[in-house]
Amino acid sequence: MSGSAGLILSSYAAAPALDGWNPEAEAALLHAAARLPGVSGLEIPFYPTGQLHKYDGDWFLEQVRHLPDHLAFVVTTIPDTMSRLDGSADFGLASLTAAGRQAAVARAAAAAGAVRTLNAALGRQAVLAVHLYSAPRPVSHGVPAGSAGTGPLAASLEQLAAVGWDGARPVLEHCDAAKPGQTPVKGFITLEEELEAVTTSGTGTGVAVNWGRSAIEGRNGSAADRHIGECLDSELLAGVVLSGCAPVATRFGEAWDDCHVPPAPVEPASLLTPAAIRSVSAALESTPGGPNSEVYRGLKVSAPRGSSVARRVGLLSDSIDVVRAAGF
Repeated sequence: MSGSAGLILSSYAAAPALDGWNPEAEAALLHAAARLPGVSGLEIPFYPTGQLHKYDGDWFLEQVRHLPDHLAFVVTTIPDTMSRLDGSADFGLASLTAAGRQAAVARAAAAAGAVRTLNAALGRQAVLAVHLYSAPRPVSHGVPAGSAGTGPLAASLEQLAAVGWDGARPVLEHCDAAKPGQTPVKGFITLEEELEAVTTSGTGTGVAVNWGRSAIEGRNGSAADRHIGECLDSELLAGVVLSGCAPVATRFGEAWDDCHVPPAPVEPASLLTPAAIRSVSAALESTPGGPNSEVYRGLKVSAPRGSSVARRVGLLSDSIDVVRAAGF
């Protein structure tokens, strides 16, 4: 896959809706983000309400009808997953409890329903992938939580293979795994366990690497390279999402938090430097035309609370410039 491929932009992470509901500001950000140079699609969240917008799913469906026709979409179920975990520590596709696992399968099936609704609204199979997660957390902030395993995860993926995804591919997005002596942010199972579960399931489920979440797990900027390499070797890599993090507090969040810090030099403290991005780009270029040639490339950037729409769009635009210049 060449570096000229378009970006799937997670503009929702920088959207005004994270501060409150302002339809005019939200629409301005959405339409501006969708038209930024180099953007070929948007990552959009699936919420506990069953909608694809935090405040108004019908409003969102009306807005996307007026976005450029070439856009693809990736749906992330992370907001729904984290909300469900707050209510039940056993919730998750990898849960060792039947109730926790079946609840997660049901929510993933609901996300597939949202995919069908979006595709119907646009009159095409616009959704490229749906990001799923290997919850529950084995440990939450040092305290034992739900129990997770590769067998249940494989079983869940097998069940979900029978769901009507309407052209979208189920993809496990790796999050920081729980590690001894380290407080996790997401704290799900390891990448190696996820790859094992996907392989065992035989379902064709993909795996995506989120650069920042891998860096949070490894406490360094090289962890994502290792994870990308493992996924390439397994021929399961579906996508790579560039989302930064920092070892110190920034205007975007606390140290080692999953707060989608923009790349350096947009945020100077970010570990997601041009050199780190070039390393990712080189890895993706290493298998031209091979089984990993259709890997999609994402960018997830947040904005400080209270930012104007212009500032939010500027952060997205500046970040795109950095990653494109680094060949991503």
